Amino acid sequence: MSRVQKYEKENDQAGELRSRIERQKAKSSLPKRSKVHQNKKKKSKGKIKFPMIQLLALFFILLPIGFYTLYTYLQDRPVQGTKSDQVILSGDDNESIPTTATAEDLKGKESAKAEEEKEKEEAEAKAKQEAKEKAKAEQEAKEKAKAKQEADERARAEQEAEEKVKAQQEAEAKAKAKQEAEEKAKAKQIADEKAKKEAAEKKKSAENVQASKTDKEGYKVVLHTVQGQETLFRISMNYYKSQEGIALIKEWNGLNGNEISKGQVLKIPIKK
Repeated sequence: MSRVQKYEKENDQAGELRSRIERQKAKSSLPKRSKVHQNKKKKSKGKIKFPMIQLLALFFILLPIGFYTLYTYLQDRPVQGTKSDQVILSGDDNESIPTTATAEDLKGKESAKAEEEKEKEEAEAKAKQEAKEKAKAEQEAKEKAKAKQEADERARAEQEAEEKVKAQQEAEAKAKAKQEAEEKAKAKQIADEKAKKEAAEKKKSAENVQASKTDKEGYKVVLHTVQGQETLFRISMNYYKSQEGIALIKEWNGLNGNEISKGQVLKIPIKK
């Protein structure tokens, strides 16, 4: 049974008790219909001749009034823990309501319960509102944290992309510089080889010019280009008709051994 149903049932029982008490008051305060008719008849006949009958009639009239007054006085007194003065309500919690409860007490009790229910509802509403606000704050905090994480990830990705592009540009610049350096070195090497070749040719020309001249000792120098399979012995036999020319050829050409190569130019000194 809900609290509202219990509260309505208590109100119905209290109202029924009040109406029952009011009916009892009305019955005890009013004389019976037969007595009213008798009194009317007696009044119409005039004064009663016997005073004893008047006293008895007054006694019987005042007796219920006295009983009702005493009953009301006893009912107004507070009674503690008497089961006879309580009405047991059927329900889950078996609450008891004193029969002597006045309208003011019932009204105060109703107002107290209403205030209690109202305070309870306000507390529940406040707790729901606080829980709702807390959930909203937590949701906002989660959304902010998620947005911050996404922003950090985007910034990190942009930074990584920039670093990657920068590294790629640096690598390309290094590769280009290396290629340019290699090309310069190659060009320099070619230029050096060309210069060496030109210097060798100039030197050879000068040597040829010098070799073609007659030295101071009376030798005429003839330049001989070594052919394939030629040796110093064969060259000596060709120019000097003997092996004595081998030592002379070595001396004039600065040779330490008998080895010569094809295409090599030898100075052949011949006496005039």
